[in-house]
Amino acid sequence: MTEEYPDNKKFLLALLIITAGAIFLRLYGLSHVPPSEDDLQVVSAANNYMERGHFGQTMWQHPKLRNILVYWSLQLFGGNVWGLKGISLACGVLSVPLVGLVTRRICGSPTAALLATFFMAIDPLHIDFSRQAVQEVYMPFFFIPAVYAALRYEDGESPLWLVLSGLCFGLGVASKWYVAFPLIVTFAFLAWKGLSDRLLRVSQKANEIVFLCAVLVLLPASVYLLTYFPWFHHQGFDLSEWLSMQRLTYMETVTHSGFSPYDMELDHYPSHWFVKPVAYADFIFGEGRPWVLLAIPNPLVWLLTLPAMTYLGYRGVREKNRRFLFLSALFWCSYIPLLAAQRPIWVHTSFSVLPFAFMATAFLLTEMTAGKRGRKIALAIYLLVVTVTSVPLYLLTIGRGEDIPPLRAVVELYRPAAEK
Repeated sequence: MTEEYPDNKKFLLALLIITAGAIFLRLYGLSHVPPSEDDLQVVSAANNYMERGHFGQTMWQHPKLRNILVYWSLQLFGGNVWGLKGISLACGVLSVPLVGLVTRRICGSPTAALLATFFMAIDPLHIDFSRQAVQEVYMPFFFIPAVYAALRYEDGESPLWLVLSGLCFGLGVASKWYVAFPLIVTFAFLAWKGLSDRLLRVSQKANEIVFLCAVLVLLPASVYLLTYFPWFHHQGFDLSEWLSMQRLTYMETVTHSGFSPYDMELDHYPSHWFVKPVAYADFIFGEGRPWVLLAIPNPLVWLLTLPAMTYLGYRGVREKNRRFLFLSALFWCSYIPLLAAQRPIWVHTSFSVLPFAFMATAFLLTEMTAGKRGRKIALAIYLLVVTVTSVPLYLLTIGRGEDIPPLRAVVELYRPAAEK
């Protein structure tokens, strides 16, 4: 099924305007914020990996695409803010319109698409990590277009769309392993369609499954393996040693408890993400003063996630809408493993499910107001309240909380226990 969207030019213009706002929010004042310890360690990690094949100095257990991209960025732009954080900035900004494109294709509603885009653009946590050198925002940047390309293929368009999907999924898994969950769901979604199509002969169904395995299994696995080329090249290890190393990094990932005692004072239970306000804090000492980057996601958006996902699933079952069920599965199959984990998982890992949450929330808002008198006014009031509450949250995110007395009290709530 190919969706037809009216007023496409107006939609794309609105998408562009929201994206321009996302650029401003992610760039404003960035050059004045000193690099964090993680930022500096990312530089060392990128150089050591690309030039000597060594892991470290930070987050050694994660896949290695970040080291490759940051190294190239540093070579291109030098050791300034663009060289260090340019990749994260680009991933963060481009993820914003991509959320809108996927939402429109799944929900068929330009209004829902623009709402989801807006939520992504102003989200304090996403803004925070778009301004850092670490790889958290790589996840949605790669898996959102992977899902979009898979939907284009499902609509009957060129098989090259599925190849693009497999490539993006591979790059996503090479950033963080969590991308494997939406990859599995996407494979199952497309296989389900192929196997249930009564117009296809058995041989055609078999060919489709073989093609899916090649593009959504072998291609991502090959991309992931290629990102370890510097390790193979400089260290001289073979494939069996690579498998042993993967087992070690897996064990570190499933038992990881943070790099400092303060990590345990921050929100580290995925079960809290969508039922109470949560936050992530970074502390930087530079330019003769402390900087506190405090990212508190807007609860007026985040707390709608679970009702929205419930409603989406209900509509999907009632209407037998495969795309609603697909979006629901993308969220739950990525979220439930995090809920079941036995180790702390901090709120920035929510990027593995957050785009799907925004899509469902936008769908809920548009459907609950559809056909109602005063719909536009109701949505405008909601967006105005969200925007107003996002202003102080944004100031906290970019490190201005210490400069504004009312916000200083919020910052003090996150002072490390050892300093109280």
